[in-house]
Amino acid sequence: MAAILPSRRSVLATLALTAGAAAFSGTGIAAAVAQAGPDPTKPRTKPVIFVVGDSTSSAYQQSERPRAGWGQALPLLLGPQATVFDYAWSGASSKSFADAGLLDRVLDLMQAGDYLLVSFGHNDEKVSDAARGTLPDSTFKEYLGRYVDGARARGGKPVLVTPVERRRFDSFGIAKDSHGAYPQAVRELAAASGTPLVDLTASSKALWQQLGPEGTKSQFLFLAPGEHPQYPEGSEDNTHFQAAGAVAVARLVARELQSKEIVPPGYFLNIDAVADPLLEMYWPAERPVDVPVTLDVGPGRTFAAVQAAVDAVPAGSLQRTVIRIQPGTYREAVRVPADKPRISFVGQGGRPEDVVLVFNNASGTPKPDGTGNFGTSGSASVRIDGPDFAARNLTISNDFDEAANMGIKDRQAVALHITGDRSVLSNVRLLGNQDTLLVNSPGAGVPARFYFDGCYVEGDVDFIFGRGTAVFNGCEIKSLDRGSTTNNGYVTAGSLDLSITYGYLFDQCRLVSDAAPNSVHLGRPWHSGGDPKAVAQVLVRDSWLGAHISGTPWTDMSGFSWREARFHEYNNRGPGAQVTPDRPQLPGAEAGKYTVGTYLQGADGWAPQLAGSAADCSVVPSEVAA
Repeated sequence: MAAILPSRRSVLATLALTAGAAAFSGTGIAAAVAQAGPDPTKPRTKPVIFVVGDSTSSAYQQSERPRAGWGQALPLLLGPQATVFDYAWSGASSKSFADAGLLDRVLDLMQAGDYLLVSFGHNDEKVSDAARGTLPDSTFKEYLGRYVDGARARGGKPVLVTPVERRRFDSFGIAKDSHGAYPQAVRELAAASGTPLVDLTASSKALWQQLGPEGTKSQFLFLAPGEHPQYPEGSEDNTHFQAAGAVAVARLVARELQSKEIVPPGYFLNIDAVADPLLEMYWPAERPVDVPVTLDVGPGRTFAAVQAAVDAVPAGSLQRTVIRIQPGTYREAVRVPADKPRISFVGQGGRPEDVVLVFNNASGTPKPDGTGNFGTSGSASVRIDGPDFAARNLTISNDFDEAANMGIKDRQAVALHITGDRSVLSNVRLLGNQDTLLVNSPGAGVPARFYFDGCYVEGDVDFIFGRGTAVFNGCEIKSLDRGSTTNNGYVTAGSLDLSITYGYLFDQCRLVSDAAPNSVHLGRPWHSGGDPKAVAQVLVRDSWLGAHISGTPWTDMSGFSWREARFHEYNNRGPGAQVTPDRPQLPGAEAGKYTVGTYLQGADGWAPQLAGSAADCSVVPSEVAA
């Protein structure tokens, strides 16, 4: 397969005809793992505010944080009456956006009562660029008219928004106009067509004047070297915003929509409620307009095996590749190498049980080439080293039969071994016995973060282990019955480097088992290779614990005391959640420091838990559908 390394602009120009489907289901983590977006023809219970425009209004991806457009910030200001879908395209003009077919894709998604905020100008001004340039008194108005007419034809409500001003001051500190005749052209079109107008040019210029040349630097993308890991060399950008500036401009838009009664009263209930834009705003894995590559696996599809599809993905691809896997059992060892980021596995069945990736190597299984045994980490049925991996709606299993292989000394058998940072697994089943799930990292002291949302994990001995940072949100954790009345195993065996604060978090989970009461431990400290700095950190909070959990749930391992590890519980319930002197409880004053957000954010502010929330402008949420 040829390398797939086009620029964002060429991707959109050549794949615009398929962009609508990608737009509707989004293309960030939420989209890459979606089976299908909500039906655009199905009536929605509340309107969507669609945003189309250029880079000043567009949504940016996680790798570009804290850069943000005002459309990306708009959801933070809304109440529950509506939602935002930001399909603005960085670098677009009114002409190039429409010519690429993106306007048609947005109009296809619109329903009666939806709003279309249209804000172009920055790139229309580039008249020497035949693909983008327009003239303010003719072609600019003509193209904008297409947006107005198209929205109205679908029962929508178009709103023209003049382009936001750049950060430009004269030598006396007076804010300057930078858009020439284009804002006035928008005003004239609005008046002539009876279209509501938000004069963002005027309001933003007034705000920049109020803040002054120095004060505006905190709104635009002025970053010191090293201030944000995404911009190691810093930034001095007089056009684009960081999070605070995006929110400030979104407020200007919202206030004018409200004051002119373009939207009903009460739409923007949270105009002044945003306390920390960096923590509250959502940056998807990819921009909403980015089109993923789709590969199909299964009978009669392009690829018969999952690994064959992975092998077809070019190393270093900048696009997400969604590998759609048809129902069936795929008996193969799957490997996603570190140089293949942004891969998604998406089961196409109705349940995760319908798509099964399975193999049966164990630690003591000899390699076919005679070079020794696989070892624990090498036994994995699926290994993921590429960052920004996603999976949904499938099962990953290691069905090594311990009873039938008693002659093998080392019977640990891993289902999933994952090291790729910023990986998200949703509605995935992970099956095994000892060592089912290895949440690892590329090296000791190297962070790697994983978000397991609504997953199912089963095993018996140390079946969640490794040195990675893993959040289990709303998951079911099942300890298998080994037939003992006293010891049926250990849920975790963390091995986190002491320099890393966050290890494993179980939040809103259910820990269940058919094993005897009081016979399963929550965990023990695994000091891999005897490393004294590998100190487990595990917190089980706000979860339901079955009667199988021991009253003394933490235990020693290989001569290392559990009391020297970082083990805590908080606010659990259920028959296995009794509080005893041997069950350290997280102090209430510390609870806010140990949340899903704090475990995952790292230095780059990753927040996958916000996907699909009210802050997410990258997808038309399915809950909007009736």
